Amino acid sequence: MDPMTLAAAVVAALGPFLGKFTDGALTRAGEAAADTAGARIGALYRAVRKRMVGDGYHQAILQGAEEKPDSPARLDALTGTIGSILREDPEFAVTLTELLEQVTGGQDFQVSESGIVAGRDVHQTGTYVAGRDLTIGK
Repeated sequence: MDPMTLAAAVVAALGPFLGKFTDGALTRAGEAAADTAGARIGALYRAVRKRMVGDGYHQAILQGAEEKPDSPARLDALTGTIGSILREDPEFAVTLTELLEQVTGGQDFQVSESGIVAGRDVHQTGTYVAGRDLTIGK
C-alpha cells in the first residue's frame, strides 16, 4: 500500500477515537471493550503517537487533530503528515500496516476520495466509520 493510502486508512481507523485518547481514557477504553477492537485501536494510536511526539511540528499536527477530530482540515493535515513520515520510514509503514490489519481483522481496506476532495453525499456503514469513504471487506 502506498504511504498516502496507508496514512488515510490509519486516520480513518483512528478518527472516531482521536478526541478520546487523553490521560487514562485509552486504558479505560481498552478495558471496557467487549472484544479486542479497543485494544487494537489503542495499539495503532500509541504507535502513531510515539512516532510523532518529540517532533514539534508532527506533535502539533496530532494535537490539532485530537482537539478537533471533526475538522476535515485537521484530519487532512494529519493524513499528510503521517504519509510524509511513512515515505521516510519504511519500517514504520510495515508496523502500521500490521497494526491496521489487526484492527480490520485482515479484511481489505480501501480508502477513496479521502480529504476535502470528496464531495456530494456521504454514505457510511460499518463499525468505526470515520468521515471518509471507507470500504472494509470485499
